[in-house]
Amino acid sequence: MKTSVSAVVATLIASAVASQGSAGISGSGAELLLIGPVEAINSNDHSATVLGQRVEVSKPEALTVGDAVAVFGQANVDGSIVAAAIQPRGLYVAGATPVFLAGTVQKTEPAIGRITVNGIAVDLTSAMSNGPMAPTIGSKLSISGTQPNMRGMILVNGISGSGAGVNGISGSGVHGISGSGAGVNGISGSGAGVLGISGSGLRGISGSGVHGISGSGA
Repeated sequence: MKTSVSAVVATLIASAVASQGSAGISGSGAELLLIGPVEAINSNDHSATVLGQRVEVSKPEALTVGDAVAVFGQANVDGSIVAAAIQPRGLYVAGATPVFLAGTVQKTEPAIGRITVNGIAVDLTSAMSNGPMAPTIGSKLSISGTQPNMRGMILVNGISGSGAGVNGISGSGVHGISGSGAGVNGISGSGAGVLGISGSGLRGISGSGVHGISGSGA
């Protein structure tokens, strides 16, 4: 079961999809998998490296190292991406231009609030004001944020997850997070600075207002 996508992630996706349509780019139905800088181009095998991910492209000559692009397509089993459409997004500015990555959690370091997704280190601490987050290895996440250094760590400002048995999480408002999935101690919140939380499953709890909480489920 897929969690509701965070407001930040949803806004970024909607912006990319709307721009894709207005630009008349082909690849209808393709999933947004990446937004980030073009780091390298290999014209010999028609590929490019975008946000650390290998992307198979039909026209590598149309790309420029240092520009930001949105990549729509499908992921291969080996983690590489077959691009159905690539949307230019202007000059990339490290630490300022939003990045987006949809991928698989490969490593978790809950003690310091970090995970690795598709080989990229991700810092979750900015989203941990309501408590620690520990997405399960193998779970699918979509994250948005910024990358202060090229090829460096992503600082998260929006996250969503899915999968049965996974601690799926997503952001809503400033501090809100939510989770769903079979057997998950999902929690959710909305509104700036609100401590109300809700969840489903064995220990589901819900709340509204500033501190109020109530219990439901088995």
